Amino acid sequence: MNKLSIRYYSQDIKCHQHNYHQLVLPLHGEIFISLNNDFKTTVSTGSCIVIEKNVVHAFTADEAARFIVADLDALPDNLINLLCPKISIDSRLLSYLQFIEQQLLVVNDEKLTSSTFDLFYLLLCEQSSHSNIDKRIDNVITTVKQNLAYPYTLKELANIACLSVTQFKTVFKRNTNMSALQYITMLRMQHARALLTHSDLPIALVGDRIGYNDASAFSRRFNLYFGQPPKAFKKQ
Repeated sequence: MNKLSIRYYSQDIKCHQHNYHQLVLPLHGEIFISLNNDFKTTVSTGSCIVIEKNVVHAFTADEAARFIVADLDALPDNLINLLCPKISIDSRLLSYLQFIEQQLLVVNDEKLTSSTFDLFYLLLCEQSSHSNIDKRIDNVITTVKQNLAYPYTLKELANIACLSVTQFKTVFKRNTNMSALQYITMLRMQHARALLTHSDLPIALVGDRIGYNDASAFSRRFNLYFGQPPKAFKKQ
């Protein structure tokens, strides 16, 4: 087993189980999952759901959402017998998921695919075994994800978290290892890349969806973030 794949699901509720462990890590969008009809949660970018083998799970997601799914023969020690099967992932693994997506889309090399999985597993072993993000910061992130085009100010974000601006900057950095601006930029660029990869939307409209009314400004930011302009990216 031990393989990575890009998946998408439908809004129709599916229910099944399998004899291997599975991790679902959203690239874009979110998925609602119920485990054994007991634990129910929504998993979005920055989080991961750990589904142990033989656990019955039901799930539904928007068809535009995309996920990295890891099928595993064995879970790393830090993910065994979790009190909560939903965990937060750190910025290193989150960034690596972007690389994995590109590898799976364009590379058909067994040795490289194996190396990609090996590094994924090493990063997985270093993840915290619990969802430890501050609820105030989690609320801010959820709010931002719901409207990526809105030009949030630090004051507005701090108000959502019920913190002063100074406190908010400190707490946000402690929870995400990024500034709020860096994190929002990451969310916007990931969403833009997903739209470029998985939809036929014009580049200008993709930029507009994440808050860039100027197509040139969007192209510059995208190029700075990914090392190539959206036009070149869309051709891949």
